[in-house]
Amino acid sequence: MKPPFEIIEFSFAGLHLQEPGALISNWLITAFSIYAYKSINWSNSPASSAFKKFYLVLAISTFLSGFGHVLFQYFGVFGKYPAWILAVTSGYYISTGILYYWRSHKSYKLLKYFLITKSIVLLSLSLLNQTFVFIAIDSILTYLLYCGYLAGRMWAKNNLDMQYFVYGILVLIPSAFIFLMNINLHKYLNRDDLSHLLMLICIILFYYGVRKMNLRYLNK
Repeated sequence: MKPPFEIIEFSFAGLHLQEPGALISNWLITAFSIYAYKSINWSNSPASSAFKKFYLVLAISTFLSGFGHVLFQYFGVFGKYPAWILAVTSGYYISTGILYYWRSHKSYKLLKYFLITKSIVLLSLSLLNQTFVFIAIDSILTYLLYCGYLAGRMWAKNNLDMQYFVYGILVLIPSAFIFLMNINLHKYLNRDDLSHLLMLICIILFYYGVRKMNLRYLNK
């Protein structure tokens, strides 16, 4: 099967490697996630704990994802499985953090169970079919519903910290079309690289919201 974009191959230390752009763009997300994890003055609220786990798990996920891309010739699609599992897990944590502020609504339990169910089902489909498509679908549902729609609803009700999640999602939305429509601007800036860069901007915007929430909680 022809790959969706031109695969850049290179050698280093006797190893046959590929996709240097994916390695760099993934590790940029790793670096910022570690920075966020270390720099935020975390509180002891359940939401703070969930957001903290989000940045930690995302850092590990993207770090491993870089290796999964660059070492693909040695491990194949199975080398990407750990990053896929952790990507779904990180999405679960940030959604849990958002849901904490929605806990007084009747739809809270439904949204919580939906989060768990769709994460398990779509992750299982990706692993069984050896394809990233279902991970992409899971990410789209997770971020649009919880960080976009729910955060937008709460922002409209004067929870101003939620605006940063909505801004992040607005930045991230084009990545769904970039991936699903296989948009590649250059062989050194393919659909994966573009999506990673948009994800980086997205989590930077999330960072401002999470930091403000923690400061507000601590100041109480």
